[in-house]
Amino acid sequence: MNMKNYRETHIREAEIAQLILLHQIYSQKESRRLIFQGGTALRWCYGGSRFSEDLDFVTSLAPKSVQTMLQTALRGARNLMIAHFGPGTLALRPKSARGEALKCFVDFRPEAAREKISVKLKFEELLPEKAPDVRQLVLSSLGSVAHLAATGEFRVPRASTVLVAETPEEILSDKVRALLERRYLKGRDFYDLWHLHTVLKIPADMNIIQRKWTFYQAAFVARRDFRFFQKPSKEEKSQMREAIEQDLSRFLPPEAMAVFRAGQYSDLLEAARALFEELSAKGVRLP
Repeated sequence: MNMKNYRETHIREAEIAQLILLHQIYSQKESRRLIFQGGTALRWCYGGSRFSEDLDFVTSLAPKSVQTMLQTALRGARNLMIAHFGPGTLALRPKSARGEALKCFVDFRPEAAREKISVKLKFEELLPEKAPDVRQLVLSSLGSVAHLAATGEFRVPRASTVLVAETPEEILSDKVRALLERRYLKGRDFYDLWHLHTVLKIPADMNIIQRKWTFYQAAFVARRDFRFFQKPSKEEKSQMREAIEQDLSRFLPPEAMAVFRAGQYSDLLEAARALFEELSAKGVRLP
């Protein structure tokens, strides 16, 4: 779903589609080698409070094996999509398949609606002998999922598939890496770091963060250093605020966004500053 602003109805449809896909993907035998990560893992597995549009995974599987698994998952997902959204067509739309990652979209087009329901999936390949810490979680027992099942919005019989998800500490380390290496800053990373470290009180594990520099097939290249977040110039602070404003409004309700905006995003910026200050004090260094 391509959004510039927060739209509750379309977000709820996308979230139901995400859960259907997670259920079908983790019903596959080889799915134990798929590790759910990122903002959507935070949303469903650990009580994250913002919408997240992508399903992100890391895996030791080759892209061809992932594609085979997806095709099988989609055969089961089609009937569930129809049950939730009415008659329509389901298709897998490739985005890219570079050596270290597979990206694609799953699109469902209801016959009675003008807009498609689209979920982006990304599968990042792990280096050999590398694997993040994980938890195994029953889909139907997750709080946000149980709520949608109780209200009748998520109607999947026996949705007791077991997800393999990164621990909160691992997701936090990915957010640290993202803030340092993304070409363009994204407000969602500031928000997720704040939510994990300040709201959920997830500690910054120095070993997990340090090893994350050399975890994926895609090499880590830092575009910023710790100082950028610890002692930003006036221009750099303005750059961070602008990135938060432009990106985060897609993922938070307007009333929540207004609270952060009124404080000039100081809570989010302070959370990043404090975390990178802590990392520096404990001797974490960029490679």
